[in-house]
Amino acid sequence: MILGVNVSYDKEALAKLFVQMYRVTYPVGRDHADTIMNLYRVESTPTSVFIDKQGRLVDRVDGGLEPPELARRIESLLR
Repeated sequence: MILGVNVSYDKEALAKLFVQMYRVTYPVGRDHADTIMNLYRVESTPTSVFIDKQGRLVDRVDGGLEPPELARRIESLLR
């Protein structure tokens, strides 16, 4: 599952515009209390966090990912 999280220091209106512009089809929520940001030590956006089937953090990428690289990382989690 892919989830988007809009962290509190990023403007909510810009996140909504991003979702519209890029036709994001996965759920996106707002981290008002910085709970998720602190849990995964997000220091910049975008940050991608990869969690395996057992709920363990297995990888993270600070910065953007090109679609082929994102697909490769997701596929490795599904094996």
